[in-house]
Amino acid sequence: MNIIINKTHLFFFSTILLILAFAFYKPKGTFDVNIGDTYYIIQNSHLGILLSLIYFILGIIYFFLHKRGIQLSSWIVYMHSIISIGGLILVWFLLKKISYSPQTFEEIIKSIKVNMYLSYTCFGAIMSMILIQIIFMVNVVFKILKN
Repeated sequence: MNIIINKTHLFFFSTILLILAFAFYKPKGTFDVNIGDTYYIIQNSHLGILLSLIYFILGIIYFFLHKRGIQLSSWIVYMHSIISIGGLILVWFLLKKISYSPQTFEEIIKSIKVNMYLSYTCFGAIMSMILIQIIFMVNVVFKILKN
């Protein structure tokens, strides 16, 4: 478990490779988000580049902290790593499970209920990922100012 604490930046850098591999596997594919009456359509390659940039920044922060010898709380490092990387995998998996083409009326009703629960779970995962980023950044700022 010390490798997670001491080499956390390597986990984030390896996640970048996975994100880019999935993003450029089908670069012309799209990711659509429906918010109210507005659809936002994003190409997979653009989303992959954006997520890679975010994870690169997180990896650089961990690398900087490691080189400066600044120790973060171990539970924050564990939670940040698990929620950031695991949450991304969970959101990707949930978005793949949401179906859009049922055949019969009963399947439509069942699909609506299942998709609603999957959407709420996906929303909760995204919100927890955003919250853990805020907690992480506050902890980093306090540790840097303290040293």
